[in-house]
Amino acid sequence: MDILNNHWLALPFLGSAAAIILRQDLPRTFDGKVVIITGSSQGIGRELAFQLAEKGARLVLNARNEAKLQAVKAELASSGAVVTTCAGDISKQADCERLINTALEQYGRIDVLINNAGVGIQYPMEQLQPDVLHTVVETNLLGSIYCTYYALPHLKKTKGSILFIGSIAGIHGIPSSNVYAATKMALTGLAESLRLETFASGVHIGIAQLGFTQNDPDKQHIGPDGNLVPCPKRDPSMVSPQDKVAKGVIEMIEKRQHKRVFSGLGKLLYYLNRISPELVNLILRSQIRRFGG
Repeated sequence: MDILNNHWLALPFLGSAAAIILRQDLPRTFDGKVVIITGSSQGIGRELAFQLAEKGARLVLNARNEAKLQAVKAELASSGAVVTTCAGDISKQADCERLINTALEQYGRIDVLINNAGVGIQYPMEQLQPDVLHTVVETNLLGSIYCTYYALPHLKKTKGSILFIGSIAGIHGIPSSNVYAATKMALTGLAESLRLETFASGVHIGIAQLGFTQNDPDKQHIGPDGNLVPCPKRDPSMVSPQDKVAKGVIEMIEKRQHKRVFSGLGKLLYYLNRISPELVNLILRSQIRRFGG
């Protein structure tokens, strides 16, 4: 049997880069488009990079960990993907400006900005050090604002897209996700305001409200003292696979969709919150121990 002529049989035995080669028959809806993805060395950001490469995008990848970032770049480039990187911390305004300038210097245009980078945290507020509050807000909120600020004039020229990676915690607060939920709710407000401001320019603004998503085995989040600690294990029955989530995010850009709530739990929370926020409060209070409260 010629394994290269049996695409889907081959995929389980090959890496992500090889999968790109095998799936050249996929619609190349991003052919030649320049896509910036923050937080793309792991998780959803990394999966987005591989799926967009399959669709012909020219990529600009960003993360703080340069070694991981270069490893992703090498894997993508080995399959023929067009990719450049810009290591940096999006909580720093100068690093965000440098990221946007890198895309312009490399490709001369920007078509899509995916504000994916963020940090997770799940502790009652009274356990957190003040510096931790700053870190979460600066990364999850200001990082997206800075990147959007510098990219927006160039996206107006291409009538491109800005996609924010939000959370169901941006629909209704979740116990022990206080400052995290605050930043995700703020992203919702940011997306809604920008959609109104940019309507006449043709720029697409979207926000993906993600539910619990599969984590990389080595993923960490911020502890109450600011040090990184392993993420808690999630119930597999409540977790969405990274490839499914990334596919949905890309569909939002292709269809220029403004908002999508991911996962069954997220949709339930969204509609219940619209009908009866107090009922949502009662449900979440009954589950508070599961969230570390």
